[in-house]
Amino acid sequence: MSTSPSDRGILILTQDFDPTVDPVVRTLTARGADVVRVDLSYFPQTLTFTTSDFDGERRRLLHRGREVDLDRLSGVWYRRPTAFRFHEQMSEAEQQFARNEALHGIGGILRGTDCLWVNRPDADAVAELKPYQLGLAKQVGMRVPRTLLTNDPDEVRAMVGAADAPVVYKALTGGVIHYPGAFPSGLYTTVVGDEVLANADRVRHTLCMFQEYVDKAYEVRLTVVGNTWFPVVIDSQTLPTTSVDWRGENHLPYGPYKPLPDDVVAKTQRLLDRLGIVYAALDFIVTPEGEYVFLEVNPGGQFMWLQHDLGLPMGETIADLLLAGGPFRRGEVTQVGY
Repeated sequence: MSTSPSDRGILILTQDFDPTVDPVVRTLTARGADVVRVDLSYFPQTLTFTTSDFDGERRRLLHRGREVDLDRLSGVWYRRPTAFRFHEQMSEAEQQFARNEALHGIGGILRGTDCLWVNRPDADAVAELKPYQLGLAKQVGMRVPRTLLTNDPDEVRAMVGAADAPVVYKALTGGVIHYPGAFPSGLYTTVVGDEVLANADRVRHTLCMFQEYVDKAYEVRLTVVGNTWFPVVIDSQTLPTTSVDWRGENHLPYGPYKPLPDDVVAKTQRLLDRLGIVYAALDFIVTPEGEYVFLEVNPGGQFMWLQHDLGLPMGETIADLLLAGGPFRRGEVTQVGY
């Protein structure tokens, strides 16, 4: 890929340990880009933000002697930064006040940075809302599973009791539960039955999502990097551990490459346009009849496992996108095979 090094900087906001970022940083550095990688947890101890509307209107970030001119950025990759970390001598009330001030101030400074964002954090926050995604997907013409969102036990009993096909429970977020002193555990998508009827009152504890189970021929994980798309076939029905949720297996059963049909590309373009995001990982079911069924879009979904398993140039494509800068224009899609 032939992208000339930018004469402007690239800012990557992520946590200290993020192996997904490392190869992208190496690619950018090899191409002569000025890359600064920081985590928001460095604020306010070693990370400084400054903006002023006089004496040249400075807008800068300063971290351990490295200065970033926020008006001279080619791109910002907003990966997975962690929360601000305030001085332990501050009281809880003081820390809460400082956190709110920082969120408003730094959020406003970064929102005004006119460059390519992958993705803007405010767009990410909206795009992550599963009910909103599903509604938009239907508006652009996609099929989505019949979905119930509720904390009313009677609604759950009615759906499960009347269903003529299996029903699944699915977490609205990543489904990770952090128990004290233990490794985080995850909630996979699960087929439910009589046991949910017997324990339906427990849905009162929070909002729960139930969907009809859709028969699968296979599944597709689509990673979108600007206008370069990487559709990967997952033969989830070949293993019992991946038949309902393919995350149940570390080594996935991949199928042969199949480009997305034109109508699926067009509908996905419209969905991403409405969400306002440049990068996304989307999941589809493909039925035995060949129909694509939209499950979800993750605006910060992982991709390096696909690069490792299938040799896809995803990190290089991220680097290309950041070097090209903005504003991003959605255009003709290039689908990359494996």
